[in-house]
Amino acid sequence: MHATREHRLDALLRPRSIAIVGASGREGSFGKQLRLSIESLGYEGEVFLINPKYEQIDGLPAYPSLAALPHPVDCVAMAIADKALPHNLELAAAAQARSALMFGRAYGAADDGRELMPTLSAIAQAGNMQLCGANCMGYVNLEDRLQMTGFPFSTLSEPGHVALVSHSGSTWSGIVGNLRQLRFNYAISAGQELVTGVADYIDFLVDQPSTRVICLVLETVRQPEAFLAALGRARAQGIAVIALKLGRSAQGQVFAQSHSGAMSGSADVYDAIFERHGVVSVRTLDELMDTAELFAAARRPHNGSIGLGCDSGGERQLIADVAEPLGLSFAPLSQATVTRLEGLLDPGIEVANPLDYWGDGNDIIADALLALASDEGVGTVVMATNIPDGQDFTNACTAALEKTYAGTSKPVVLMGNVANTMSPTECARYRAAGIPVLMGTETALRALRHYTRYHDRLAASAEHAPALVAPSVPAAVTERWLKRLQQAAQTQTSVQDFDLLRDFGVSVPASLSTADLAQALDFANATGYPLVAKIDSPDIAHKSDMGGVILGIHNEQALREALNRLHAIAPGPVLLQQQLQGSEWILGMKQDPQFGPTFTFGCGGIFVEILKDYTTLLPQDSVAQIRQKIQSLKAYPLLAGARGRAVTDAAQLAAVVHAFMRMGLALQSGVAEMEINPLLVDGHRIAAVDLLVIPLSEDNT
Repeated sequence: MHATREHRLDALLRPRSIAIVGASGREGSFGKQLRLSIESLGYEGEVFLINPKYEQIDGLPAYPSLAALPHPVDCVAMAIADKALPHNLELAAAAQARSALMFGRAYGAADDGRELMPTLSAIAQAGNMQLCGANCMGYVNLEDRLQMTGFPFSTLSEPGHVALVSHSGSTWSGIVGNLRQLRFNYAISAGQELVTGVADYIDFLVDQPSTRVICLVLETVRQPEAFLAALGRARAQGIAVIALKLGRSAQGQVFAQSHSGAMSGSADVYDAIFERHGVVSVRTLDELMDTAELFAAARRPHNGSIGLGCDSGGERQLIADVAEPLGLSFAPLSQATVTRLEGLLDPGIEVANPLDYWGDGNDIIADALLALASDEGVGTVVMATNIPDGQDFTNACTAALEKTYAGTSKPVVLMGNVANTMSPTECARYRAAGIPVLMGTETALRALRHYTRYHDRLAASAEHAPALVAPSVPAAVTERWLKRLQQAAQTQTSVQDFDLLRDFGVSVPASLSTADLAQALDFANATGYPLVAKIDSPDIAHKSDMGGVILGIHNEQALREALNRLHAIAPGPVLLQQQLQGSEWILGMKQDPQFGPTFTFGCGGIFVEILKDYTTLLPQDSVAQIRQKIQSLKAYPLLAGARGRAVTDAAQLAAVVHAFMRMGLALQSGVAEMEINPLLVDGHRIAAVDLLVIPLSEDNT
């Protein structure tokens, strides 16, 4: 149980008094629907009806204005046209109302010409009012038996342990009206967040003693710092946060100029933020519902491994097929458990986990599940079956579940492989007993993976490293490069100077930028062949796409020919480099519009956007965490000695990445995007062989 406190959102979400501006007795009107909704569950607070056209509405007193009320109210619900909102919100502020709720879209301008959204936001903030909406469905507070919505639900009863905040109103309505007995304490339709946002709602929900799970349906985060702080409070209180991030497509990345800018789009950044702060990230609404039900249960897993029993060989194969790519861990059974199960199963049935316990029809379900539950390696016990109405087998499954739940302290979970055959009556019985019911093979297994990993990470007390600091280089160096970046921004050019990397401690090969053949030959004689020649122009971001990179220059004649070819494409200087060998990787930085500098490391070269094997790094990541993320890449075996390659010290590589990140943070006020591609890695030799820096300007802020 976590402590409670008086919260700034109490007036909005736990009001003791409500005024409905635009109340009406007309059938079908929003003003009447809202009043009936507020009354529907037995809300015990005061409700005042505001409409100057009436003295009474349905036998209840009506007031001409908020100023006529006997005292200020906690919350004003606006059941009026959008254009009337600014004037009435000003009246609410003048009447010392502490909060307001707006259902309309608030799009366009009021009759006096003021733009609605900024005007409403300014009025509420000046009046120190919390504001839900606009363009929202309202909220449900089952703790106080309050439906603050014009579209009430007939399926709501007792409060539960799940809280919901949704940017999508229709999704909010669909989730709250679910028929799977998933019960909420609070469900909030956030709308446009003109004043009060998701971060504020999370902070409030963390303070509610009944909250075990907070579900988010997110379009965006408008209060990044407060959002992260609220996630930290939830994690500290042991409250799971489950997020469905909408808008994960790449459309918003089309303006990125570097490869890494396109790769580190908002979805990747959100995923990294979620991972960093212990948020469970889901992809579909059904997965959200299964995961929420599982996390809302009172019991917690003993470890991150599953013991699963089922009554179908075919469905066991399906479960194994779906679970393997998810990385869901089924516990290896102890010899004692194997011996116990062998004494229960019919001849010819193999003992394995997942377990198919159904042979010739003998009822051993409970005994088999209890055998799994007794194994120390099993953290959660799962029965996988379908529960149709009207079958004796359903009764046997019910008895087995109840016996298993009573016989162990571990979580006991039912998952149905065919969701629409699950008996609502029996499922309600299981849920009332404390047994979560998951609806569908894939969503159930995904939920179980989230559940076990989340609690494993809590037990491991994941490292929280301090934010990175600027590298130990003289302040004058940083200032010199910031000035250079500012100049480049004014001329709308990129920076491709290897001195930048050298100054910040990132290794680069021997190189020379020149348009003079004699200087090029002198460099070649001093450095040795082979060489690489590249067009050295800040106006060309991806030189290889236009034939501007020539490899394998082994002698003087080849060097002369290479310079001629490159000058024919783009007259001017050519960058000569010592040619190194190794696997190609990309290292990039991009300014996320909400969360600031984010970083990318992954498989590089010319096919980087095709392979899409990369990880997103955050400024708070330590060297150890960077190393873990590098090792999670599909291409990591290239660094670990695959096919006779030299083995790279992952810690050394992570240190190079860390140095690049510190450089990016030191220069963040002048950098929009920055990229090393490729970073060549050959055993212990790690060097950046191409650099692109896009300065921060008004066009890309």
